Amino acid sequence: MRRFLLITFLILTFAVPLHAAGIRQKKIKKVPYCNLFDLMSANKLKMIRQLRKSVVFGKNLVCEFPRNQRRMLCNQVRVELLNPTAAEWTTPWLATMDWFKTLRPLLYPATIPKRKITRITIDMGHGGSDPGAIGAISKEKMLTLKIGLRLAQHLRARGYQVFLTRTGDVQIPLKQVGVLQRSHKSDLFVSIHINSAADKKANGIETYCLTPAGAVSSNGGKADKTVYSGNKQDDANILLAWMIQSSLLKYTKANDRGVKRARFAVLKDINAPGVLIEVGFISNPAEEKKLNSAVYVDQIAAGITVGIVNFTKRVKPKKVKRK
Repeated sequence: MRRFLLITFLILTFAVPLHAAGIRQKKIKKVPYCNLFDLMSANKLKMIRQLRKSVVFGKNLVCEFPRNQRRMLCNQVRVELLNPTAAEWTTPWLATMDWFKTLRPLLYPATIPKRKITRITIDMGHGGSDPGAIGAISKEKMLTLKIGLRLAQHLRARGYQVFLTRTGDVQIPLKQVGVLQRSHKSDLFVSIHINSAADKKANGIETYCLTPAGAVSSNGGKADKTVYSGNKQDDANILLAWMIQSSLLKYTKANDRGVKRARFAVLKDINAPGVLIEVGFISNPAEEKKLNSAVYVDQIAAGITVGIVNFTKRVKPKKVKRK
């Protein structure tokens, strides 16, 4: 099958230069873009161009691209792009990096290197003298601990070997989290956090993976060209984040805040696919109440587990038939 490439824009799915495949290219504000219609035609995928959006139909995946926005919907789950789409009349343009780092891994999971997922590290954000976000009736450090312990139970019931960065109210230095993950030799990493905002109406779940080198994170800032250890898993990271976010939304019915990118310290130094999940807002009274409910905690744990199981199925090595 096709192999996902990390170089920015030289190779297409068929391992030929984009220009050789008839893909129109240009730079918009110094950022390389490709014509989305040409990309889909070259990959023999159906695409419908409408006035305000374009819709791409892949295998078991429908992606909608609103005009001139930095987001798309994949099977109705929001995914933040690295750059906004651009449009000329009804013809959309997609940043070349978004083809390789965002859309292609979702359309073609087979391009992601195969691996066995048997060992998982769960990181529960904050702890000890670091309470994290503080709500009216709870603290982030205790909620993440409760969710992480329940998630471990779900994963172990599915046959995974689980490692925890903490099992009690202690603080683990951020730089130590990556060290722990590597010492566990885990195949997957999940960090649990709780959001907070000045706007008490803010609510919902968002799942982060590491920002690719040279790109701007979802929440802004400057582009960083540094290739961190976690960037070696860029293709798997985005697929894992999307699968977990999709599953979480089904189990919790929470507001979809999307799959996003950030250079969080706990995602930089890991050597396995990893995500950081903000499972709700402690600053929202109704959501904080749910986060303190054993039923809702179980729904979160179940949602993350099913997302991991689905990811495991997509990337597992194929059995070699013996003659």
